[in-house]
Amino acid sequence: MNLTTKLLRPLGSGIAMGVPLITGILSKDPMICSVGAMGAFSYLAFQHRSFSYNLKAILIHGFALLSAFILGAITSLIPWSAPFIIGCLSFTAFLLSKIYRLPKPDYFFVLMLYATGFNFHHQTQNVTAALLAILHQSSYLLYGIVGSLAAGLLISAAERLPFHLPKDRFQQLSLKDKYYVALYHQPEMFLKAMHFSMILFIATYSGYLLRASNGYWILISAAAVLAGEHMENIKKRTIGRVLGGIVGLLLGFLLMALDLPLEAKAAILIVLNVLTEYFMPVNYTIANFFTNPQVLLLMTIGSSFVPLHLIPWRFSGTLIGSLLAMGLIFLMDFALKQIQQSMIYRKE
Repeated sequence: MNLTTKLLRPLGSGIAMGVPLITGILSKDPMICSVGAMGAFSYLAFQHRSFSYNLKAILIHGFALLSAFILGAITSLIPWSAPFIIGCLSFTAFLLSKIYRLPKPDYFFVLMLYATGFNFHHQTQNVTAALLAILHQSSYLLYGIVGSLAAGLLISAAERLPFHLPKDRFQQLSLKDKYYVALYHQPEMFLKAMHFSMILFIATYSGYLLRASNGYWILISAAAVLAGEHMENIKKRTIGRVLGGIVGLLLGFLLMALDLPLEAKAAILIVLNVLTEYFMPVNYTIANFFTNPQVLLLMTIGSSFVPLHLIPWRFSGTLIGSLLAMGLIFLMDFALKQIQQSMIYRKE
């Protein structure tokens, strides 16, 4: 992959986010900016393959994000059910990502949008009215999804990708055969899916207990750390998320303290999104310098949040979620090694 290709994909990420932000500014609707920008994450399914692949991948990813947001918002009507739903959702998403060999970030943003939807604040106790409000707010994600499709097609053209590629041998397999292939290459697939879903169950329950202080960030951080999948990568992502979070939150605080107009915030958000996409595969710690300011700026658009309220909540959520995930996966990894060692001794 040459330098031009490496730069084009992050540029597309900026274009995808720019569509809902500019639309929100022109229509004077800050909700399009704050919620619609999250729909732009569907662009992250873009791959250097073909027009048809990117069109299909972005649409599927966008639909999954929209569904997850709606599910999370509905769950907020019965918040005690969130740990059980996230356990089932993460277990299923993990298996599907392995069976279909979904590239990174695979299901991470689906969990993130679920957590964000769970933070949905209802203005009414009437269930019907609440459901209508959820559908209305989730519709803003479509602006970001449309922007992602436009960006995906534009960058596909810029990279001169073919319109269609013939299916390889794996793609020609049935779902059943893909399942057996995945199981052959990763016999521990079900065990790992269960481990991860149990950890996210605990993280979600912790977030539920701390929901008054935006506890859903615990779930997001735990899911981000677990995306490393292997113990060494999880350790690196934990350190990178905490260190990157400290720098990113300081940068975010400075940007929020400037009390910038919406147009300036939109321009900064686009730049931050491009930098995040560029550095994510290069250096996870540096990428987190830019993700945290994005989150904080998006939360202040169209709201009355005070910066001092957000900074400790975000940092505590990052710290608790990251350390919780790493600690639990370490215990599970240690337990499995002890069982394997015990089996070896018995054979001897």
